[in-house]
Amino acid sequence: MKGFTLLEVLLALSIAAVIAVISFSSLFRFNAAEALNVETERTLSLLSQARTLTLAAKDGKSFGVHFEERKAVLFSGASYDPNDASNEILSINSEVRISAFALTGGGGEALFKKLSGATDQSGTVTLALVRDPSKTRVITIAPTGLAYSN
Repeated sequence: MKGFTLLEVLLALSIAAVIAVISFSSLFRFNAAEALNVETERTLSLLSQARTLTLAAKDGKSFGVHFEERKAVLFSGASYDPNDASNEILSINSEVRISAFALTGGGGEALFKKLSGATDQSGTVTLALVRDPSKTRVITIAPTGLAYSN
């Protein structure tokens, strides 16, 4: 007799399904971790842009970054105005959220000073994976206005 029995075919399909599930779950975890890294770098870039614009005295204004769970907003002026058309919104990837921010003064924004680029709102901003909140990246904003991550 030649050919495969039904049991052999089902066993081969079961093994293929297990391998596929393992591969997809590994790929998903990798993509989520990469999203966390990318969003951390994008947020750092936005902070750097706000500080640079302030140091350049663009339009004679100070600039800052306002933080919310699903976005960070580059704003100009002494305080954040959600209705200002000049705001630049950085939407956070759906796999990631801003889980916490602990800035001096208790607010949700860092405003940079003209001439020095320093900030009175130093502290940390924590980004975390939505599906695994134990996976985090912490951005530290120093009193000098420079920002870095762990």
